[in-house]
Amino acid sequence: MINQYKRDDVFRCSQEAHKRFEGKVSVFHVMKEKNCYPQGCLYFKWHCILMEKGNRCIHRYQYIGKNCKGCTYYIEEKVHLQPRLLLTEDQYSRFMEDLEDFENWLENIRYKRRMFGGQIHYIKPWFEQVLCHKASHIKLRGYLLVFKRGFIGVESFDDTFYVRISEKMMQTFQFASRMVVEMEGEIREDRGRIVIHKPRNIEIVKQGSTVSYHRDQALVSLKTATSFQKQPEHCLSCPWGGLADVTDRRDREEKRYRSLYCLKGITDPEGCYIQVTEWPEEK
Repeated sequence: MINQYKRDDVFRCSQEAHKRFEGKVSVFHVMKEKNCYPQGCLYFKWHCILMEKGNRCIHRYQYIGKNCKGCTYYIEEKVHLQPRLLLTEDQYSRFMEDLEDFENWLENIRYKRRMFGGQIHYIKPWFEQVLCHKASHIKLRGYLLVFKRGFIGVESFDDTFYVRISEKMMQTFQFASRMVVEMEGEIREDRGRIVIHKPRNIEIVKQGSTVSYHRDQALVSLKTATSFQKQPEHCLSCPWGGLADVTDRRDREEKRYRSLYCLKGITDPEGCYIQVTEWPEEK
């Protein structure tokens, strides 16, 4: 079994946000999040005549946003895009069968407790951030154990999945990369990724690296971390990409979303060198 939602070999999209990643988009993004195949999607592109000519905004704004609507120099362009299918007709038919099998499997185990296990590939910190007008804070909630393959229930799962663990559990079991474990947890799907919650009945089958992830290490990394508004897939898969669950209370309506942090302090994902030189080797 593989995660059909995270496949990036089915569609390509020419939308500007995807250009830096050569137009790669996941099946989940196209078919579930945007639901833009085959009918395509509409979005609006904002322009400022003054800024495009190198002049300053008359309202002293630094970028184009929702407050620009109604301005004489503001232009809103409607753009229609359609993802490009990379598969042949026969390949697409097979893909749809595989997708149906995966979704049936997921529906049968979603929110249910199942045994799972495998070798821990690496460990990532899991943060919680609260944004307020007067003060904001961020704290370490726990960690994510990242598996590149393993088993879930009675199925062999040949794809990446994640396990959320608490700080106390980390101290107790001293999880480390290359450690082989078996445990029980609640199976969930989060924006196309398989994330297992509330693990218990933990059995360490084989010890791994002698170096485990420590709280101090995570908090020190956070001090020099940079945040991204977007969540590039290779950053989510990188051991130095940390996720924060954000509660934003700065507006009348409270918002909840996730923010991605680079714990190496890299400011531009496009120029990142980490995934090539510093990812842990799989053994």
